[in-house]
Amino acid sequence: MTSLVADILQSKGGLAKEDIVLKVDDIKRNLEDIKLEVQKSLKTRYIDFFPQHLKLDNLTDDINTITQEYDVLRNKIEIEIKPKMVSSVVEFNDVVEDLKRIKKLKAVALNLFLLHKHLDAAKSYSLHNSYLDAVHSLLKFEEAFKNIESDDQKDITILSALRTEFIVRKENIIYQLETAWRERIVITSSLVGRKKSVGIKFNKIALSEEDINMLIALKLLKQLNDILKEFGKQFLNVICDTALTNIVKIFKTENASLSIEIVNDNSPDPSEAFMVLQEIFDFLNKEFFQLPTTEDDDSSSLMNELGVAIGEDFSALVIEKCLRPAIPKQSRQLESFHKEIQAAENFCNTLTEMGFISSASNGHKLLDFILEVDTLPVNKMAQDLLSRARSLMQKNMYHTVTVRDFPAVSETMDATQLNEMSVNKSTLSKSSFSFPECQVSESVKDLTKLLVDVKDEAKNIDPSHAHKLYYVGRKICELYMCVVPTYHKEEIEKLPQQTAIYHNNCMYLAHFLCTFGVAFQSEIRQSEPGLPLTFIDLVPEIRKLGVEAFLAQMRLQKQQLLQLIQEQQAYGSLLIDDSAVTKAEKAIRQCLCQLQLLKKVWADVLPVEVYFKAIGTLFNTCLEEIIQHITSMEDIAAEASAQLDCMFAILLKQGPDLFKIPASDKNNSVHVYVRRWFKFQELQIILSASMIEIVDRWASGKGPLATHFTADEVKRLIRALFQNTERRAAALAKIR
Repeated sequence: MTSLVADILQSKGGLAKEDIVLKVDDIKRNLEDIKLEVQKSLKTRYIDFFPQHLKLDNLTDDINTITQEYDVLRNKIEIEIKPKMVSSVVEFNDVVEDLKRIKKLKAVALNLFLLHKHLDAAKSYSLHNSYLDAVHSLLKFEEAFKNIESDDQKDITILSALRTEFIVRKENIIYQLETAWRERIVITSSLVGRKKSVGIKFNKIALSEEDINMLIALKLLKQLNDILKEFGKQFLNVICDTALTNIVKIFKTENASLSIEIVNDNSPDPSEAFMVLQEIFDFLNKEFFQLPTTEDDDSSSLMNELGVAIGEDFSALVIEKCLRPAIPKQSRQLESFHKEIQAAENFCNTLTEMGFISSASNGHKLLDFILEVDTLPVNKMAQDLLSRARSLMQKNMYHTVTVRDFPAVSETMDATQLNEMSVNKSTLSKSSFSFPECQVSESVKDLTKLLVDVKDEAKNIDPSHAHKLYYVGRKICELYMCVVPTYHKEEIEKLPQQTAIYHNNCMYLAHFLCTFGVAFQSEIRQSEPGLPLTFIDLVPEIRKLGVEAFLAQMRLQKQQLLQLIQEQQAYGSLLIDDSAVTKAEKAIRQCLCQLQLLKKVWADVLPVEVYFKAIGTLFNTCLEEIIQHITSMEDIAAEASAQLDCMFAILLKQGPDLFKIPASDKNNSVHVYVRRWFKFQELQIILSASMIEIVDRWASGKGPLATHFTADEVKRLIRALFQNTERRAAALAKIR
């Protein structure tokens, strides 16, 4: 290869008699020496930390000289030799590979020198507080470091030391920049006596160019956002929170400071708070935050960066501390609320002009909140109404009021509307739409008033949102069906009076809802006319709650009465145990006592008719149980019969007292509500009557006895009361 290359070069007059391969080897060797010398010098500086200055200028000159030789040699090979070496491809490729290695060695040596140069420059600039130039040097270091191939990074150990030195220099500059930032702007808080004040002070230097360089340097190092978040957190918690939750006065001084003094701790109106905030932001923008953060001509300002860093948190703070509490709970406050929203919108426009809010932003919380101005009050009203309703439902039920002639139809409904509701008005009684007199909880009466308030609010707001309050009214009713049976469950199940009150409450609310939807629809202006607004579908469900609770209480009382009678076992041993009659009398008196207690707690609470049916049903249960026991007995002694007659007289005498109440004159209507009343009277007569009298009352199946007893029952009683004689047989023969 040597002779071939030399011959070609000599023929072209390129290298005279010099061997090209030796020239290539010489360049490689020189570059290896320079590379090792650079690594040795850098190691002495960055690993061994010897206090001596590096002298790499001569090495740089050597690299440049060798580079020139390399370029001349490469050009001659490419232009003059390559076309003539077609027949000797292997020899040519070897020469080219050697040239590539030379190029790589040159690049490595030069990059090592550049890395050192950039680090040295960064240190020098930082010592003179030229932070931006120092940052540029560090960025150039990073770029040069990336240009070194990964294989070289593994082979050259000094690169790790240079990388470490770079990190140290970078962190040092970041620390200096953060220190400079904290010296520029200070947030203070002081308490003198009872007066508290907060403030912002800028310690500005004469040349704002240094401040600009500081901000640009922080932005290039990607530290500006973190610093602004740290500052923003203090700014929000100390400055903004104070302005939003207190009535304050602002004082400014000529030395770029602003002081906020708390006048009192009452929350200001939103418009007042926005005026204070606008003054604070004007101060920030004028004194410092209008400075650019990039080197571009159309650069963004520090205020833009602050908006990016804390914009969402600032919006959330303003909404929670200022705007949300100002949302009205009543429609009459809507006008003043719209003024506050207008003030908020003007404030947002100011922040947009400053750059705190990006003009291209479509998802800013504060702007989105303002755009929902029409729905916010309705949502707040709904939340407040539901909260008030829940509070009413959790009140004690035993605080009651008496309702009389409660009209189900709204007073706003005229005769025409009543005619429309009825098929034939002439068939309606005067009390068709009246609620019976009874006691209901104050809370349920207040609940119906709250539903009327819902209707009135829906009447006063924008028609497009009226239907939302209609659904609030329905939710209140649905909430009643869920909350009251659960919250007052124990009282309703165990206390008869509470059960009666709950029953009345359900009936009262259901009666109110029967025509409440008609009144609602007739008074509300809807965005979609014709949409049915009704509550009638809820009426059966609410009534069912009251009925089921009262029926459960009735079953419980019935069970207790039967238990009182059955526990005494009074009627199966009248001929065996002398104390049986005493037990029977005790059972009867206990039942009467239980019924009297129920009268005491129910008579004034339930509607008269409901009370009569309830107490009559329970009393009838006692009579049926006694009748069943007596008619099933096989033998009743004469003395026992007389004693039973006396006990039954107690029931017949005291039973009607259960139906004597001040609210009714139905004192002689026991038989209407107690089905077995006449049968029990007939049983008493049988116990004290002779066989002839019994046969006469049977009257061949047409007498009063036959009305209430079957033939088999009468025969069984005759067999139990009278001995087996021909007269008894004759009497039994007549009972058929």
